[in-house]
Amino acid sequence: MSKHPIPKDPHHQRFADLVLEGKSFTDAYLGAGYKVNRVNAASAGKRMRKRLDVEAYIQSIQAQAADDSVLTLLEKRRFLARIVRTGLASIDPADPDDKNADLVKSYASNESESSSSTRFEKHDPLKAIEIDNKLDAASPENESAHELTNAILALAGKSVLPEDRM
Repeated sequence: MSKHPIPKDPHHQRFADLVLEGKSFTDAYLGAGYKVNRVNAASAGKRMRKRLDVEAYIQSIQAQAADDSVLTLLEKRRFLARIVRTGLASIDPADPDDKNADLVKSYASNESESSSSTRFEKHDPLKAIEIDNKLDAASPENESAHELTNAILALAGKSVLPEDRM
């Protein structure tokens, strides 16, 4: 079964795909394979766009694209958890295919004839915990998580004021 309601006529689907790519109704109609002049293609393209099957297909693709472009709360929290849990030794900042390369905040490599050095910094795990707790504001355990975060920040040498609520 298809994820999107595909129009039965392949010309209709091609028209819809071209509209989704940003083509005008006229160009999409002609690009779908219909052999008419541009004036007729303009009016036929407008009619084609109003077809229920074409409309449903276009809306389905657009809705999927909108869903795919927004990170879910779970995706955000998983990324923050990776910042906290991933050790520096497991990151290879020189490898662009490293699955943890997105955790690198900055990277610098210096090479000379006699030596080479690499310096990189991972995103701050304590900041990740703070952000995660803000995302978790609706959770009933948030009060104890807030207290735990304050304790961790205090251990790290950051001052935490009692009125500083997340």
